[in-house]
Order: sequence, then C-alpha cells, then structure tokens
Amino acid sequence: MIEIFAIALGAAIGAPSRFILDRWVAAHAPTKRFPWSLFVVNVLGSAIAGAVFALTTGTLQVFLLIGICGSLTTFSGFGWEMHLLWSRSRSTFVIALVVMTASCIAAFELFFLLLRS
Repeated sequence: MIEIFAIALGAAIGAPSRFILDRWVAAHAPTKRFPWSLFVVNVLGSAIAGAVFALTTGTLQVFLLIGICGSLTTFSGFGWEMHLLWSRSRSTFVIALVVMTASCIAAFELFFLLLRS
C-alpha cells in the first residue's frame, strides 16, 4: 500500500512539472515545426529514469520512476504530438520520431551506465 501512495505523490510532482517545463520550452523554442517541448521533457525524463534505475531500489525507486518519471514523460503526449506532425509534415514526423526515440534511449543508457559504476 505504501507504494501506491509513493506513486500518487510522485505523480503529483511529475505532472505539474511536465506542464511547467512544457510551457517554458514551448515559449522559448527555436521553431514551432519540431515538438521541442516533447523532446526536452522526454529526454530529461529518460535521463532521470536511467539515474533512478542505477541509484535506487524499493519504494524510493517506485516513487521516482513510476510516480515522477511516469507522469513527467507520457506516451499520450508523444502520440498526440506525432499525430499533429503527421498531419502537417511527413518528413518532420519521421525526423522527430527517429531523433526522439534515439535520444531517449541514449539519455537513459548514458545516465544508467555512468551512475551504475
């Protein structure tokens, strides 16, 4: 039961953090053609998740990984942004899909491997 509360508390931190970061990046993005907010939020969340996996266990890991990172990075946001890109520009869609996916995996692996040792 403690893990459920840890997840809820983490989500209460992660979701508003995503909203604030998303809005800030959108306001400062170099272009509107690429979903910069989604990119920054998901790469940052992936890096944090890699660090969390490397450094924590138990309830703290559940709080940080599922609660905070789970609500900070969302596939629903990714799906929506990709839908919008597909309808506006197929080439930007393909670039965004490849760049975001590769960047999230790289961020996770980099932080996991650096902090694991």
